[in-house]
Amino acid sequence: MKQFFPNAKHKIVEAPARDFQEVLAGRADAHITSNVEAYKLVAKYPQMMVVPVSAPKAPTPIAMLLPQGDQVWINYVNTWIKLKTERGFFDSLGKKWQLSN
Repeated sequence: MKQFFPNAKHKIVEAPARDFQEVLAGRADAHITSNVEAYKLVAKYPQMMVVPVSAPKAPTPIAMLLPQGDQVWINYVNTWIKLKTERGFFDSLGKKWQLSN
């Protein structure tokens, strides 16, 4: 994150504490998280807000690991993904979690 915000003071938050708790406690001005978690936090803590950005700083794809030797399971998962895509499931999820513009 330092490359995106070189002039900011960076603070490491050790587990079990969470970065957003530092913001709520007034010990930090901001924190960086996924857009999914950000909207969940704003719903739970109305004193927080999401700062709009024009594009993601570091988009990270999500993946599911499957055993290489189980072709039946791989085919099932691939078919499920194809059907869900055709039926608009992922598009509606993206809108729900504000993942697309």
